[in-house]
Parts: sequence; C-alpha cells; structure tokens
Amino acid sequence: MNRQTMLQRTRTILLMAGVSICALLAACTQETAEASANVAEKPKLILQITVDQFRGDLPTRYADRLGEGGLRYLLEEGIHYNNAHHAHANTETIVGHVTLATAAHPTAHGMIGNLWFDRTTGLTTYNIEDPGYSLLAKGADVDADTEIDSTQKSATSDGRTPMAILTTTFSDELASLTAGKAKVFSVSVKDRGAVSMAGHTAKGL
Repeated sequence: MNRQTMLQRTRTILLMAGVSICALLAACTQETAEASANVAEKPKLILQITVDQFRGDLPTRYADRLGEGGLRYLLEEGIHYNNAHHAHANTETIVGHVTLATAAHPTAHGMIGNLWFDRTTGLTTYNIEDPGYSLLAKGADVDADTEIDSTQKSATSDGRTPMAILTTTFSDELASLTAGKAKVFSVSVKDRGAVSMAGHTAKGL
C-alpha cells in the first residue's frame, strides 16, 4: 500500500469517525433535552406508604378482594416489586422505616433497633426519644397504663425527634431541593413511624 492510498484511508476513517461523533453528540443532546423536559414536569404530590409486616406478595395474593382505586390502582398503574430486599437483618419498625426513608443501611443511618443500650448514659434508649422536644403537651404522649407497644413503654419522656437519624431522608432531600418550599407531613399510628418518614425538616407530624 503506497503513501497516497494510506492517506486516503486515514482521511476516510477520520471523516467516518467525525460523522459518528457528530451523530453521537446529536443523540446525547437530544436525550439531554428530553431528560430536561421530563425534569421540568415536577410531580405535585409524592406519597410514601409503609405498612408493617405487609409482604410484597400480599397485594397480588389478595388482589381479587381489592376494590377500585387504592392498592389496585397502585398495582395496575405503578411499579410493583414483589421480591425486593434490603441487606439488614433486624426487621424492627424503626430499622425498616428509616432504611426505606433514607436508602441507607442501619450502619449508616444509625437506627439499629427500636431499643438499644446507650453506653454514654448507661440506659436503654428508645430510638427517637429526645427529652428536649415534646410531640404533644407535657404528659400527653407517654402513658404506661394505656401504651400497648412495649418498646414505647421504655421511653422515659414525652420527647420525640429524628435527632438520632444520622443521614438525610427522602423528605429532607426534597425540602433541600425546593429550598424549603416542599411541605412534608407524616401520619402514623406510632410515633417512630411518623418521625422516621418525615425526617429532620418536616412541617408536621
């Protein structure tokens, strides 16, 4: 192969490469534009529902008993994982709730159980207990005579906060993304359910 033929081949290869690169850039630009358009369509409402002991197979197992809307709507219109797992062994309420809310493992978010022994105070500690901040009026929250949850009975004060959660939650990130404009509320039968889902920046529990 002479020098002139080699130069011609080189020019052809470079030209083809240039066309490929241009096509790739055009495709990337189009995908970026489409992604930007999708991002612009921000949802008005994000709802997270967490149900204790509600296995992923149960909605489909009892699908014939579901009415219109509700769980049936979520199954038909949403994405359904019936065999999803998190890599943590302790399935107590606060552990699972905070793992779902933060996408972090207990070693990172700090919620290792509904109760733990605090080596600093020498006391057994309820996961979200914080004597400095009462959820309700003084004396209105913890009542050993009516409390049905044994771990809540271990709390020695009415105070509850997410202070012991070491990472941000989805709610925290949403509030940060919207410069505090997002209104985050949490409703739960148990105090730890509400606090774990609402995170550090909730507007209401």
